Amino acid sequence: LVNYFMRADWSRTLIARSAGITEKREFPVFAKSKLTDKSADHVAGNKTVLFLSDVFSKYLEPEVGRAAIDILQAFGFSVKVLRTVGAGASLLSKGFIPVARSHAGKLLDEIKQLGVGADVSVVGCEPPEVYCLKHEYSSLIPDRRDELELLAKDVWLVEEFLLRVANKYRSILQPNLFSKKETKLALHTHCHQQAERPADDGLPTGTAATAALLRMFGFEVEVIDAGCCGMAGTFGYDAEHYDLSMQVGELGVLPKVRKATAENRKVLSTGSACRLQFSHGAKTTSEHPLVLLARVINSKEEK
Repeated sequence: LVNYFMRADWSRTLIARSAGITEKREFPVFAKSKLTDKSADHVAGNKTVLFLSDVFSKYLEPEVGRAAIDILQAFGFSVKVLRTVGAGASLLSKGFIPVARSHAGKLLDEIKQLGVGADVSVVGCEPPEVYCLKHEYSSLIPDRRDELELLAKDVWLVEEFLLRVANKYRSILQPNLFSKKETKLALHTHCHQQAERPADDGLPTGTAATAALLRMFGFEVEVIDAGCCGMAGTFGYDAEHYDLSMQVGELGVLPKVRKATAENRKVLSTGSACRLQFSHGAKTTSEHPLVLLARVINSKEEK
């Protein structure tokens, strides 16, 4: 029923005008089934990781969350999906500090209950949510700073985490999964990921980590190094910001996405909002890199 109202012209117009949202974009719609902890409870691994979902991987694009879980399980991990959705990055971006602080406390309590000091890592696939937990919480909840400093060492994007365990765990996968692929990729990453700082262990983080993982699986990867796509979370949905959002996209990212598509390169993007921008502004369907890698691992290898 909700999806009907999100798609119908009359209701979209009503929603857009009452909420200050542009009518020029399609609204995201809910998937038929959401990501739940049951998505991960059928495989027992040698070590448990906690999966931090987000609004998109939980409700709108659960295939991204399932792909992350499939890959982690293929590498030999048991996955527990956290009940708390996201780290509150969107709340912070809109200035809802008290609500974000309450959300952060709830998430930390759940992580603590599930055993983060006992060699348990927290991973996610939406960059702003992962990096919000990793970098912003110590300022948001200063009275839990000691706890957060310990936690931050074990918070990663899925791609960053897999690179750090690859040498130990990839031997359980079929060797041909890492053979050279004919599919050529164009990779765009979320701005938070592009800005991620180097890690103390010297291994890749952010954009470099995603590109490195794809190359480990045998893909030729071209990184679209052109800055922001223009969406900036919900910024591109604001009626007053729509034109600026498109202008920013046309500065570099959207033309490069169109060029990659014309050259038969498969376009990948780690940001949920970025994928919406590519669909709208470049008429290009893109997917999260983890969805592609899950297909490879599930023996539907890209040719």
